[in-house]
Amino acid sequence: MLFNSFHFVVFFVVVLALNQSLRPWPVAQKLTLLAASYYFYGQWNWLYLLLILFSTVTDYAIGLGLVKARRPRTLLIISLAVNLGVLFFFKYANWVIANWNAVDTLLGSDLSVAPLDLLLPVGISFYTFQSMSYTIDVYRGDSPPRRNFLDYSLFIAFFPQLVAGPIVRDGEFFTELDRERRVDYTTVRHALVLIMLGYVKKIVVADNLALVVDPIFDATTVQGFWDTLLAIYAFAFQIYCDFSGYTDIAIGCALLLGFRFPKNFNYPYVAESIQEFWRRWHMTLSRWLRDYLYISLGGNRKGSGRTQVNLMLTMLLGGIWHGASWNFVIWGGLHGAYLAVERSIQKRFPGWNSDRKIMRAFRVATTFHLVCFAWIFFRADNLAAAGRILSSLATVTSADFQVDRHLGLALLLAMLASLQFIGHAGFKRRIAESEGPLFVGALTASILAMIWLTPAASAPFIYFQF
Repeated sequence: MLFNSFHFVVFFVVVLALNQSLRPWPVAQKLTLLAASYYFYGQWNWLYLLLILFSTVTDYAIGLGLVKARRPRTLLIISLAVNLGVLFFFKYANWVIANWNAVDTLLGSDLSVAPLDLLLPVGISFYTFQSMSYTIDVYRGDSPPRRNFLDYSLFIAFFPQLVAGPIVRDGEFFTELDRERRVDYTTVRHALVLIMLGYVKKIVVADNLALVVDPIFDATTVQGFWDTLLAIYAFAFQIYCDFSGYTDIAIGCALLLGFRFPKNFNYPYVAESIQEFWRRWHMTLSRWLRDYLYISLGGNRKGSGRTQVNLMLTMLLGGIWHGASWNFVIWGGLHGAYLAVERSIQKRFPGWNSDRKIMRAFRVATTFHLVCFAWIFFRADNLAAAGRILSSLATVTSADFQVDRHLGLALLLAMLASLQFIGHAGFKRRIAESEGPLFVGALTASILAMIWLTPAASAPFIYFQF
């Protein structure tokens, strides 16, 4: 069930009404939310609800056992092996088989393996990481085990963030679940602004930019320089508006149900460094990788050389987490290399960190273009497609620029870039806190924009594939 569908709107209105009417009966309220979450996920494939139930039962039991076991480390290893094993089987098994067969063909042997007939479960990467964080936190003593199975089941399956995040920590979720979740007028205003602007980002901006991006990245031949360059910039804003739009809708829906979730985006294209970019982009995944992988590897505590290795390993895992493709490995590796080189530059050239406006603007521009270059590998379907994009960038000619075709798109992208700085200044919060024409006008403008500017076909959210 897609957020940008009439089915979801009707579904959510019904769930919201039931949630409010059942406030005097907390257990019934939780059961309703859990049933709604399973219904929501089951609309893709009811069979894969068994995977969520399996993960839920396994880590719930292990969480209880961790505080009693003589060797809790063994239980933790079992939890990690089960979660990562399921994730590997469904997401990476066919990729490994394909690479094995490629090597087999290259060597001329006869050891090829038939691919498995698997359908990737939607959102498996998200709820697997969320479940793993719980057992790790209990093992470390950072969180007590949750003894109520209904509560834990809802933590894993809660529908607003089940498919594409944000990745919520157990402490954050259970704090919200345990408090009196009253939804006042202020909360409703904030939620409505998030939801409406989220839909505008997705339907009006991202889906229209897809009409520019897809023909270039999906082409089987080399394209013109300006078409390609603008498509790369367009994809940078498409994926931002698509994913942050989903997150805004998810957080807004959760707010209306009484749950406050952590922010997942904070205008990443104003970042002055790659490190800052990852503090603003997919923030809940970034902190997951930091807290459960980077720090576990030693972080920056074992010298500069080991720190750079840890950064590279962390970002490689972050790339592979996104998908079973060498493109994602390269994308993660590029960001790991960016972080390692950036750390060295900051240490060796103090002037790089100058607060002068021109230097800050240069850092923002540099960071943005490094991120855009990496997006080529993220968006391209395979290495051959990425190669065609890079080849297209090498074919620049003055006659390739067509004013009627390229200038309007360039101005639109410049406007989207400027909105990053306007939004960073707190514009969204001011709309939500306004009780006058600004609030009503923003919601009205959002509705009109969706009526007038929605393309004929709306694409699924990009991060649903992960």
